[in-house]
Amino acid sequence: MVQSISKKSTGRLNVGCAHAVVVPFLALFCLVGIGTGTFLSFVPIYRAIQSRSWRAAACEVVSSRVIRSDGTSRPDIQYRYFVDDRPYTGDRYDFLPGSDNLSDYQSVVERHPPGHRFECYVDPADPTQAVISRDLRFGYFFGLIFFVFFTFLPGGAMIAWFRAARHLGEKKTPLGTPAAIGAPAAALGTQARAAEATGPLELTPASSPFGKLIAAILICLFWNGIVGLFTYFEVTGFLQGQGHSWFLALFLLIFQIVGLALLVNVPYQLLALANPRPTITLSRASVPVGGSLTLEWRLTGAAHRVRKLCLTLEGREEARYRRGTDTRTDTNVFHRETLREVGDSMEVARGSTSIRIPGNTMHTFTADNNKIIWTIKMKGEINRWPDIDESFDFTVAPAPSESGRFRGRVEGPR
Repeated sequence: MVQSISKKSTGRLNVGCAHAVVVPFLALFCLVGIGTGTFLSFVPIYRAIQSRSWRAAACEVVSSRVIRSDGTSRPDIQYRYFVDDRPYTGDRYDFLPGSDNLSDYQSVVERHPPGHRFECYVDPADPTQAVISRDLRFGYFFGLIFFVFFTFLPGGAMIAWFRAARHLGEKKTPLGTPAAIGAPAAALGTQARAAEATGPLELTPASSPFGKLIAAILICLFWNGIVGLFTYFEVTGFLQGQGHSWFLALFLLIFQIVGLALLVNVPYQLLALANPRPTITLSRASVPVGGSLTLEWRLTGAAHRVRKLCLTLEGREEARYRRGTDTRTDTNVFHRETLREVGDSMEVARGSTSIRIPGNTMHTFTADNNKIIWTIKMKGEINRWPDIDESFDFTVAPAPSESGRFRGRVEGPR
């Protein structure tokens, strides 16, 4: 039995626990978007289209006025009409709920003074239902803005989250699959020798700059789309002399600052696309515990802009376990070593160094609740420009002398 080497609890949530936080959070936004879009747009649009089949009736205005409140307004027009010689009264101008500040209802009321006769539209199935205007205006589609930002973007983020989580769950190293856990010693030794015998391997960064840019754009659009709507209402209400609450303004300022930071992050990630692209080539696809290999790096592009380049070897363990009803992941970096640090422009663009895996450490391993991950981290400092910060995962095989002893499972912290 190989005991866990986790020692330090970080409190960082694992993928399963993050599901319990991220998914309900995004689902809440989706529900808000669906509810708001249905109430403000879908139902009013459906009723406006349905009213196209209503029959016209002669109506007379009894009273008309504009009701204003908190920077918004709505028409209050009382009218009467007759259906089959029976009198009815109505007060619906259109199918939009509540009031808004996007329409000039004052002119509407002026066109419908008391005593004015006009043509309204009555539901033949229910004569008590009548409406003055059944035209679709911009106000009918205002709720679609909430629907898009609160449903499509969080929904897309949720799909991306599930795909990323599934990819992480399916990503198994050749020597860390469940099948390898119970494999015979000879099989493990064969795997180690096979991995050691393979040729050079070129590593690519764990995440691409373009992917980071897309993520930054989506998050920025989602956050600032929501905050921007409330900012618009705040500014228009202030310009119309309605005043505003300082407490609400200060509360909204927090979200506006976050939105500004997200907005700045987009051009930052865009500039990072112009960074030199790093690649790392290992002399062989895998190295056993206690073994060594040669690492070569190369920067394609304007490598002369990199003032300082540092390569670090890092080994860490992630162990998932339950504590009550919570699922936690403990992470412990059990090995960190600076491989090479260069500042000369010629050495920055291309160079090599050696890697030796300490004999008292653990090989690459992936199971349901435990992982051993070996990573090469590259950081390049660029003056007045986004720095290079990339990670390259690689495989460390079991030591041939220890392959026969490795039988069991990795146990998480108790």
